[in-house]
Amino acid sequence: MKIALVGPYPPPYGGISIYIQRLKKRLEEKEINCLVYDTSGIDKEYKNMINIRKVRKRLLKSLFVGRENIVHLQCSQYSSKLLFKTVLLALFNKKGVITYHNWRKEIKSINLLEKILVKLASVFIPCFIAVGPHIKKNLINLGFNPKKIEIIPAYITPLVEEEDINAIPEGVWNFIDSHNPIISANAFRIDFFNNQDRYGIDMCIDLCANLKNAYPKIGFVFCLPDIGDYEYFQKMKQRIIEIGIENNFLFQTRPHQLYPILMKSEVFVRPTNLDGDAISIREALYFGVPSVASGVVARPRECILFKSRDIKDFTLKTKDVLDNYKYYKKKLDKVKIEDNAEEVIKVYQK
Repeated sequence: MKIALVGPYPPPYGGISIYIQRLKKRLEEKEINCLVYDTSGIDKEYKNMINIRKVRKRLLKSLFVGRENIVHLQCSQYSSKLLFKTVLLALFNKKGVITYHNWRKEIKSINLLEKILVKLASVFIPCFIAVGPHIKKNLINLGFNPKKIEIIPAYITPLVEEEDINAIPEGVWNFIDSHNPIISANAFRIDFFNNQDRYGIDMCIDLCANLKNAYPKIGFVFCLPDIGDYEYFQKMKQRIIEIGIENNFLFQTRPHQLYPILMKSEVFVRPTNLDGDAISIREALYFGVPSVASGVVARPRECILFKSRDIKDFTLKTKDVLDNYKYYKKKLDKVKIEDNAEEVIKVYQK
């Protein structure tokens, strides 16, 4: 088996890039040949990795006539162009696999050409991976062959490494050491869905303010490795000052792994209004950190759910966790979060 992994590779640190990084490590541990085609556009060099923004001709040559016989593409939403490319790969005797990490496509908006591509893809592409049941349902409604769709969550257990811990700036550790309790959250970059803050940065700010009376030394660390919308970011920073939590709320905008901060957190929150299978939630639960998340998609059963975009419910659920922390912490003592690297390898083998 020779695998081509196509998608972003850290940095930046987002759900898909972390997934590729950890999957690459697992494949190498098992001595399975793999090559990453990095689509992030950021200059970096790692073993067995090609930056495809710099060498597009090499990408075409390698993917279509190169030695990798399985091409695993990562997709954050439905893409007709991606389907077309994957069908082309089949003509060059490549086995295409697409993992759908998220979904925004309105089924009713699909046109005739896209319907034809879906039919072709269902014939030529041997396997689609949906990270959650809601994505599989959408793929089926779009016309994909249900027999070719596997549900495999995107979580792969991280290896705790000293270099990841050392990559966290000293200022973050000083903030964490001087506050209690610590709540953490993250986003790949500022994004909007239905004209709302997709990752709920605004809700995290309001949550911190709402909890400050009960927990005066509360600290909130929001990891945002790629700001994206600087205007909105400045607006949120001004909001933090206006409501008097500038000493309690910290944006961490340098790229690094999330798990070192999770290991020092009392609670992790995920107030998204759109989501796939959030790696960060499973990672938090793996490290025994109680997690409060919006109920917009199926979440791990150990999550405490609140109504999406409802700050009152969000505050009540998070405060209940903090007020009864020993109870919620103990509930996670025997939790086992499944590592899904083996399931992906089984797809390759099949």
